[in-house]
Amino acid sequence: MILLNGELQDSEKIHLDSGFYFGRGLFETMLVKRKPVFLTEHLNRINSGLKIIGVNKKITEEDVLEAVSKLKCEDCVLKLVVTDKNVIYTTRKNNYTEEQYKKGFSIKISTVKRNPYSKITYLKSLNYLENILEHEECIEEGYNEVIFFNTSGKLAEGSVSNVFFIKNKKIYTPSTDCGLLNGTVRKFVVNNYDVIEGEFYEQDLINSDEIFLTNSIMGVMKVSKLSNKYIKSSGITETIRKKYEEYIK
Repeated sequence: MILLNGELQDSEKIHLDSGFYFGRGLFETMLVKRKPVFLTEHLNRINSGLKIIGVNKKITEEDVLEAVSKLKCEDCVLKLVVTDKNVIYTTRKNNYTEEQYKKGFSIKISTVKRNPYSKITYLKSLNYLENILEHEECIEEGYNEVIFFNTSGKLAEGSVSNVFFIKNKKIYTPSTDCGLLNGTVRKFVVNNYDVIEGEFYEQDLINSDEIFLTNSIMGVMKVSKLSNKYIKSSGITETIRKKYEEYIK
């Protein structure tokens, strides 16, 4: 069941437009508890992005809450897709498990480089195939996530996540102009902790004391292994995760 242009549909019928033919469209993936988490941030991002790609639409809070009600979405994941002729909402369950949070993620470094000069890099656009292909490949190789550096060798982001690392009890994350999507949970961490945003390289990540990932569905996830190196945890990541979980209750 999906909500397509305000109507509940049993089949996934869409209007063919430049979103289908050329990827001119954006999406947001939101965690819904009793209501969508960080709804204002998600709407600000997609609406500002729609202006950039030339789609004359604006999604309101009322639109999303109506979709949540019609789809009976609670304690689930809500995906919003907007193109020139379509506004689509779909739901699914949250597949992240407590076992994953306890164990932590195993990550690898991609050979693909992020382009920090491209507009698309900074949008949650339908041009997402590179991320999907890299993510699927890392899963097949036994990893949970893959990390991109940019064309200048600077740390950028994961295929579905933002990246933080800790060194000497200080928290670091790449600045947005390194070529990354500024995630909602990334903003939460930056706004609530003393985070150093800057330009970092592979050795900075390899030599870090802790690494953690964020996105709007998994929240905060510790990294237990980077390629062949095991990452120990001093507890800072878990403290951040618990604060985040408490905030979104």
